[in-house]
Amino acid sequence: MDLNAHQGRPALLGLLLLLGLPAARAEEPAPNASVTVLEPVFVEASTGDPWIYFTVPGFEVISHCPESFNETYARALRRAAAARLAVLPAGFWGDMPTPMKIVLYDRAPAPRSGFARGSPIDLAWVAGGGSVGSGTVMRSFPVTVGDGDTYINCGNYWSIQTDSDDFSVDPDSAIRLEHRVPRLPDWFEAGVEGPRGIYPNSIIRPSAFSEALVLASATWVSPEETLALQNEAKEKRKDGKGPAPREMLPLGALFRGGAPAGKRELWNSEAALVVRWGLFEGARKQAFLGFVDAASREPATEDLFRRHLGFGYDHAVELLQAYLPKAVSEPVRTQMESLPPKPLEAREASSVEVARIIGDWGRLEGRSGGIENLDYQRECLDQADRLFQRIHLRRNSDPKFLAAYGLYKVQVGDDVEAREALESATGAGVVRPRAYVELARLRLDEALPSVQQGVGDLDRAEYAAITGLLTTARVQMPSLLATYDVLARVLEHAPSRPTREELRPLEEALENFPQNAPLAYKVANLFREVGYGDEAAAIVTRASRFSDSDESRSLLAEFLARKPK
Repeated sequence: MDLNAHQGRPALLGLLLLLGLPAARAEEPAPNASVTVLEPVFVEASTGDPWIYFTVPGFEVISHCPESFNETYARALRRAAAARLAVLPAGFWGDMPTPMKIVLYDRAPAPRSGFARGSPIDLAWVAGGGSVGSGTVMRSFPVTVGDGDTYINCGNYWSIQTDSDDFSVDPDSAIRLEHRVPRLPDWFEAGVEGPRGIYPNSIIRPSAFSEALVLASATWVSPEETLALQNEAKEKRKDGKGPAPREMLPLGALFRGGAPAGKRELWNSEAALVVRWGLFEGARKQAFLGFVDAASREPATEDLFRRHLGFGYDHAVELLQAYLPKAVSEPVRTQMESLPPKPLEAREASSVEVARIIGDWGRLEGRSGGIENLDYQRECLDQADRLFQRIHLRRNSDPKFLAAYGLYKVQVGDDVEAREALESATGAGVVRPRAYVELARLRLDEALPSVQQGVGDLDRAEYAAITGLLTTARVQMPSLLATYDVLARVLEHAPSRPTREELRPLEEALENFPQNAPLAYKVANLFREVGYGDEAAAIVTRASRFSDSDESRSLLAEFLARKPK
């Protein structure tokens, strides 16, 4: 039962409840079964039914669940962090500027008309015997929403038993992997968290003497092909012959990033095999990680591979073919740091904390989904508005609340209140990069004339104030792409021709995102427009070496073919 989705993608460490399932065993609904979902939960802190607040390193949690579940969940978060570091060192995980928010609640189902798949916090179940109370829990969807610098995971944990250490949850590893800078190669991310990656069926399994991370054996292309490989591997013991070699993509093609037409399953499987082989087979982990780190900064070539691993692609493919039968037949077991017991320090949440976290969740959830979920989205936004306004009317000055409130006001189009709140939050030094970016955007829109010319549109005071906000955002979170989008627009309208020093942050963005062709195109256009034509051509030429799709290659080729004005 996977209760840990990340915006529709497979979670890095899927939530596995091995200890005991909900009240009845999860099962597929009968064809004519009625399905009911739980109302979204936006419950205010109150004397009668308070939210509980506690923290775990990297997390803020508010909960309506029993104390025993809170303790189990907090322990699971700590163990997930230990498991993460047992696989990849800290340098491969991006830092988040703000703690991830978790909303836990435990409410029995109540009837609701219809079934909206876009309501991830809802608890769906099959009603039995005409009685809602006697239904069987089918599925719960704790889902993470976010806007680049803050992420919130919300879910219903109704009737889940928590009397075992086999409770595993990991809401943030996939996000941290994605926010590492420089961005890790696509094939490596796919090999870790993709559909055939090493994590989808992971279990954090403790024992009486140690703790270990146990990763399920690999799947190769399809369940049928995997079973055939496993059977051939067993037969080897009888006749001495190993499994027949399987089709593999050339490593050069794999490392370029894009899957060839009709080869997506093979590409995903081979990426996962390379990652599993590099991390867990033999004593090559450090050399392999050195290659991955280098490949995040420059195109992966056979020469780069040879420099780190000591041999070329042909020999590597031979080793991968030899390892494949073992990979599909045996799980991986690796030790993780043992965690000493730590009592949970919890207290009643303040109304400001509830409004800040659940209001922000409603804002983010209210913008997700398609047109079929408009009623649900409107409900989320309306509830967020009531929570935010109730606290705002008290003239609360908490910077974190004001940042969340200001971003909500940006989203609903109230630029006046948004600017007032964001000015206060950033003036107090809040750690929320997007607050600085959105305030910079508001100031820029206000400062620019209705007919924009280019360099010279901004005066020096406006320019200094806006770039100062963006510098703070960039320092707090180098991986927030929105910062560089706004900065490029500011530099287009600078008081005078930007210097190379002023353009340097955009060059740093290209170093952090070398595979991002649209970003390279945008920056190169700016360089060309302000008079740095040779540097612009060099930017596009370098980006072309990373291009892994016809679309990006065409975009960059168009730039080189276009003559400067």
